[in-house]
Amino acid sequence: YYISLKGYMKQFEKMLGFKPYPGTLNIKIPREQMFFRAKLDEEEGILIKGFKTKERTFGDVKAFKCKINGIECAIVLPQRTHYPKDVLEIIAPVRLRDFLKLKDGDWVEVEVIL
Repeated sequence: YYISLKGYMKQFEKMLGFKPYPGTLNIKIPREQMFFRAKLDEEEGILIKGFKTKERTFGDVKAFKCKINGIECAIVLPQRTHYPKDVLEIIAPVRLRDFLKLKDGDWVEVEVIL
């Protein structure tokens, strides 16, 4: 839902260089690799600015370009989220789950471009 909002979608296209599929691939980070996630908190990233509608406000999002199996993607770290820190939300121009034929529990390697 959030990905498809015009206030975010226009910025994703401009700042990340692709129009994302309106959903995320959520990846659980193994405990022994959480230091990679902590590194993202320290980095500046690409700021996707929050916005307001008549009904509510939407917070900033920090994004990082990345690749999964050669597919240009982005990690999105919303300022406001209901996901724990050990879950990464990934956006891409395709539905990654289908494109990569993923099922729950499959391992993926994410190459982050800092």
